[in-house]
Amino acid sequence: MSDGHKGFMEKKIKRTEKGTKSDSKKSSEEKIVIITILVAIVIMSALLVSTILLEPIETEKFTAMYILDSEKRADNYPKTVILGTNSTFTLWVGIENQNDKTIDYSVQVKLDDGTSTEDPSTAEPIDLFNKTLANEETWESPVTISIDQPGSNRIIFELYTFNQTANSWEYTGTRFNYSIEAIQA
Repeated sequence: MSDGHKGFMEKKIKRTEKGTKSDSKKSSEEKIVIITILVAIVIMSALLVSTILLEPIETEKFTAMYILDSEKRADNYPKTVILGTNSTFTLWVGIENQNDKTIDYSVQVKLDDGTSTEDPSTAEPIDLFNKTLANEETWESPVTISIDQPGSNRIIFELYTFNQTANSWEYTGTRFNYSIEAIQA
């Protein structure tokens, strides 16, 4: 090769070598940034996992009251009864405690003609159930209902809890109204 071309090639090789040094410096800086980001992600993930595992999960606290038919199902409630024939029947009342504590419950069963709007009802209880339930405990009991008045009747199930501080039963506002028609034989 001629001397002019030789110098050109040497310059090109030197430039390439310089570029490689610069690329390796750039590459090591990128590695440091990537490692720093990965370490930050690992630390944040560890904090998130520890927060989830160490902090108790808040669960919803509630009491459930439900009414079942004579076969302990929620679908075959009597709608009409014939006085003296099938006017005495059984329903089931149930309570479930999910309040993280033991609670004293009372269910008052009342019967009226369905015209009163009082809440709680002012009708006298025809049956009363008191039960203490621990957290996550469920209780069910049969309720025998006898209807002796023709026309519209309403069976009312009202839930009360015992307030230890006031030493009295307090109405919870939980109530089921069940309407049934009674006809003469």
